[in-house]
Amino acid sequence: YPELTFEQPDKTTFKNLALAFEALEKGGNQPCILNAANEIAVAAFLKDQVGFLEMSDIIEQSMQRVSFIKKPNYEDYVATDAETRRLALEMIN
Repeated sequence: YPELTFEQPDKTTFKNLALAFEALEKGGNQPCILNAANEIAVAAFLKDQVGFLEMSDIIEQSMQRVSFIKKPNYEDYVATDAETRRLALEMIN
């Protein structure tokens, strides 16, 4: 049978993984920001509008620039998603 081995994740090489852990630790609307920015960045990458490494920059800048809400409600999530997508698109264009 094949053997499975597991190693600690390399958060330096895989910056998006580090950003995901950061968003989970901070909580609030950070995971929403990460998700919205990631969706915009991946779509732009697939259209050859940004490079592979630029996706992490877009996500990280979005997480730094979009207003943090510690205890968001539904309307906050909707507004966060819209604001993040707008900002990420601005960074691409």
